[in-house]
Amino acid sequence: MRIGYGENVPGRRLAERAAFVTAMLGVAMGLLFLFAPIQGYCMTTATNPQPGVPATPGPTICGQQSLFQAQPIWPMPFLAVALWSTAPLIGYVGVRRRFTGQSGGTTLVALALVLEATVLISFGAAPFFAPFVLLPLIISSALALSSRVDQRRG
Repeated sequence: MRIGYGENVPGRRLAERAAFVTAMLGVAMGLLFLFAPIQGYCMTTATNPQPGVPATPGPTICGQQSLFQAQPIWPMPFLAVALWSTAPLIGYVGVRRRFTGQSGGTTLVALALVLEATVLISFGAAPFFAPFVLLPLIISSALALSSRVDQRRG
């Protein structure tokens, strides 16, 4: 289809826009989960000047650190977070394939839902990914699967 000066550009469907926003939310949440200082810590040192003398506690130091700083992230949880972050991208590709009439679009959307639903097994990641990535992915997938392929919405 040729788009020239003065011609109308076909708009993206609502389901395509929702899938794109969900894909960007997935990537953003993955980066925030790994690198944002969201974990608190407190440390107290104990000093023991001489043997036989009870140790005395030193000052307590508290702060925030990222998951990347708190623990080694390879291979876990990095691989799991990468899966949960890229699953909405797979869903977006599936929505695009579905609306362009290519085969496998519905399968990719379903695969993205299944992959993202595995976040529910993680007690640490589920509170972050379930409301901000999984729920929007369910909504955008429902929009995509309920839309007709030949229909265009602006």
